[in-house]
Amino acid sequence: MTTGRRGFRYDKHNSRLEVVVDGTVVAYLNDSTPYITSPVGLTVTTGNLTVTAGDDRVTAGNLRLGAVSTFGTTEPTSAAVFKAGTAPVGAITTSGGVYTDGTTMKKIIAAGTASNIQT
Repeated sequence: MTTGRRGFRYDKHNSRLEVVVDGTVVAYLNDSTPYITSPVGLTVTTGNLTVTAGDDRVTAGNLRLGAVSTFGTTEPTSAAVFKAGTAPVGAITTSGGVYTDGTTMKKIIAAGTASNIQT
């Protein structure tokens, strides 16, 4: 396809369906490895992003939970970054979690006990 063309095409050589924007393949689907790339990111506006097998990997940048603003003059890399939010209340039965109150990293365990990881 040429620049300015957008659409789908079937690549017989690689046995895959491709999505093409301005002559560039931005996504493809085949039997083993679906692939999506975007110069501006991928946004899920409704529903969830669910991984039923394998790993959810961030290979560059950070994993951000919540609408996290930039912090400090140096942005971390390869970090899990949490926005302070609502603290959990009550017992969770078979899970555990990590969250922040904005000052301290905290954990909650299956008994419903929340405690500081480190102050």
